[in-house]
Amino acid sequence: MVKSIGLLGHGLITNNMAKYQSTKLFDNYSVAIRQWRAQHSHCQLLHGYALKFKVWFEAADTTNNDGLDEMNWIVDYGGFKDAPIGNGLKSWMNDMWDHTTLIEKDDPQLETFTYLEELGLCKLVIMEKMGAESCAKLVFDHFNKRLALTDGGRCKVVKVECFENDKNSSIYKE
Repeated sequence: MVKSIGLLGHGLITNNMAKYQSTKLFDNYSVAIRQWRAQHSHCQLLHGYALKFKVWFEAADTTNNDGLDEMNWIVDYGGFKDAPIGNGLKSWMNDMWDHTTLIEKDDPQLETFTYLEELGLCKLVIMEKMGAESCAKLVFDHFNKRLALTDGGRCKVVKVECFENDKNSSIYKE
């Protein structure tokens, strides 16, 4: 979207960066994490976080109505519920992050954690990579894949911030 912001001499100054964004905060996810490679710190031990994710949305195409839908929204916040109302992303977030144990796929103790899950002592999620950075990218990729299928590609995620706590976060963005 090009916005005229004034004249300088005989030329028109434009702001090519102006666009709408919407955000949604997904929070209160209790997870246990182990980063086995962090042999230098306590992060090698099983520890907990209350993860939260802030997700930024933009229209994929801003040529019509500045990218807003017929209700003048980038994204319908209620649309994250399960079908037939929504796209199921809220359930996916809950399944992925709520009271789960996150272990990297090559953790030397993976068999131990798998056994704990078999005993009903944890809900295990095996991650390709471990860290808030990887969690942010995973949400980014999954949301965009799902939105492309359920929203016809009308909107997209452009940024995800994963908070380990109020002081530490990691961002993945376009």
